[in-house]
Amino acid sequence: MKENVVLFIQSYLNGDYVSLETKLAIVAIMWLFVAIAITLDLISGWRKAKERNEARTSYGLRRTVTKVVFYYAMMFFAFMFDCIGTFFYPLPYVTFIAAGFLIFIEGKSILEKAHDKDKRKLNNSLKDLSIMLDNRDDLIKGLTELVKKISEEKEVKNEKD
Repeated sequence: MKENVVLFIQSYLNGDYVSLETKLAIVAIMWLFVAIAITLDLISGWRKAKERNEARTSYGLRRTVTKVVFYYAMMFFAFMFDCIGTFFYPLPYVTFIAAGFLIFIEGKSILEKAHDKDKRKLNNSLKDLSIMLDNRDDLIKGLTELVKKISEEKEVKNEKD
């Protein structure tokens, strides 16, 4: 079996460029999947920040650039391990594992942001409930306070947009 498997370095040395291109295409696809995961996380974070009326600054974008550099350094090291390891295994398994790990981290990040948004909604609902309870003797006054608060928040949001 091992004799039939032509590996990265062996592919190059033997002139089997079709096999080499196939293996490099697999690595490139893994790198692309990581890029897509990072992009989805960036879009998700940007959208969630906009929904929460948080400032979207260059600081957050710099953090994304730093993350991209770190992630692709990790992917490059995984690729180097695969180049060395091709004498022992036929496919870029270390790159598969690294890409899977990074995609998992990005997916978790997207879900955490959604969870934080839900927590904020719950906190806002609890604040609204506290307004109603503070004015429980006069229900109309409580509703009026709540409507005022909501309309003020909408005005602030419209001014920011």
